[in-house]
Amino acid sequence: MKALIRALEALVTLAGWVAGALLVATTALIFAEISLRLLAGRSTLVAQEYSGYLLAAMIYGAAGYTLAKGEHIRVGLLYERLSPVGRRWLDRVALLLGLFFSTLLVLAFYGLFADSLHYHTRSFTPARTPMVYPHGGVLFGAVLLWIEFLALFLRSLFDPRGPWGEASR
Repeated sequence: MKALIRALEALVTLAGWVAGALLVATTALIFAEISLRLLAGRSTLVAQEYSGYLLAAMIYGAAGYTLAKGEHIRVGLLYERLSPVGRRWLDRVALLLGLFFSTLLVLAFYGLFADSLHYHTRSFTPARTPMVYPHGGVLFGAVLLWIEFLALFLRSLFDPRGPWGEASR
């Protein structure tokens, strides 16, 4: 079980690094657009469209990584007043709720991806981008978020230090 959890978390960590690389790519794309407009009076014609696609992939790609590092926003009003056992139970309930809602997210994105694949949907911009690629990117990120919720829930059951490796915060 521990090997499975480590493998899932390695995949999520890789996605976090890929999200960082996408941020660099988006910055380069925007810089190229600005430079072309200022220096040559031309445009890439795709910078705005692809920046949006990359942003969506970054958000969903980094969501699981952020969860793995315990960096999502949490309200400590109740959490900090609980005993370590109470915190573990609250973590488990929250992780199960996250797993439920991320399952809905995966199903919704899968439907979008499947439709774009089936109908060969393309963007309405001059690039005519096949939408299966951006839809596949967000689906992949949503699946990784689901995987991280599952890995943390399993860790909360088997690791005495809790899902984030700390006995109490």
